[in-house]
Amino acid sequence: MLTNGVRCFCLYQTFLPTLNMKHRIVLFLLAALLPFAACKDEDPVTNTNNFTLTFRALYDGMPLEKYTNYSFGDKQVLYDKFNTFISNISLIKDGQEVLLSDIEWVNFTPDSAPDDRAVEVSFKYSVPDGDYTGLKLGYGVRADLNAKKPSDYPVGHPLYLETEYWPGWSSYIFTKVQGKVDLDGDNTPETSIFYHCGSDAVYNEATMNRTIRVAGDAALVVEFDLKKLFTFNGQLLDLTVPSNQVTSHDASNIALGQKVMDNFKNATILQ
Repeated sequence: MLTNGVRCFCLYQTFLPTLNMKHRIVLFLLAALLPFAACKDEDPVTNTNNFTLTFRALYDGMPLEKYTNYSFGDKQVLYDKFNTFISNISLIKDGQEVLLSDIEWVNFTPDSAPDDRAVEVSFKYSVPDGDYTGLKLGYGVRADLNAKKPSDYPVGHPLYLETEYWPGWSSYIFTKVQGKVDLDGDNTPETSIFYHCGSDAVYNEATMNRTIRVAGDAALVVEFDLKKLFTFNGQLLDLTVPSNQVTSHDASNIALGQKVMDNFKNATILQ
């Protein structure tokens, strides 16, 4: 197939003998400029699924593993469940948000996992090439999405999950962290710790500054460290206090859930 420029050059050679000098010059210039004009009309290259965003779960900087005893001050803790919703996932470019996803459900401890190690959860997005200056995350389910219920979403949508919805609160459970703590000092965790956080009031967002270059394929890793999540002003949450062990199921008592969700940004590391 001939390009526009080649077609024009062929026509130029065909009609050249019949033209005077002035017309020859004009036709030659048009033939020379046509390829450049044709390039401007071409559609820009669109990258598809060229940006991989991976989420990892840690404890004290090490990959999280279920049923493993971890040091928690002078106590021992273990975890058996950790999942969370992330909203408004965006890259920042020139002060503007480039939205990657409205909502994702990140489940580090699925029942189908091959072993007790927390799984990495990856998503692929289509991102224009360029230099970005940060990543924005919404911790939980933003209000307009949280105003709906699972039946309002199609099968396969992250918010179709009925197990992650709290009918009594008319809210999704933004984050679940479950496990046990050793309170009697025998190095065997026995007292349940149970953090189910929900309601619009506990949703928050944070932007992490980081140079992110996308040129073709690119990738970014986001880590959530559970030890950091339960560290407040340099102090670990006092798990000997019963009200610090379990979030309330009373919709009017969200203090602990709000404390945990507000601390998510301090537990987030970009790699």
